[in-house]
Amino acid sequence: MHLFRSKRKLTPGEMKEEIIRLIDENNEVVYKIAFYSQPEVQSILERVNKKWEENNYQGKPLDYATDEEVVVLYNIAVRISSKRPGELWAIYGRDYIPS
Repeated sequence: MHLFRSKRKLTPGEMKEEIIRLIDENNEVVYKIAFYSQPEVQSILERVNKKWEENNYQGKPLDYATDEEVVVLYNIAVRISSKRPGELWAIYGRDYIPS
């Protein structure tokens, strides 16, 4: 049996939930390593975390991302989550695997 996702466009709120599910709630740490090591993610999160801090840590950092930033983060999360952990370890794990 095949499960098909709806072709309905996700809202920014749904994209935020999906980012959290795909990356932050993933039990495989390599997905977090791969996602948070992306320059685009680092740049967006630097701005977002500063805004979150300025607002006394109200809500979640993603609440301060623009819709365009959410789309960028979502696309990166989907791309990374489509890979197997072994593939990601081969790319990103060099600095995290003891020699």
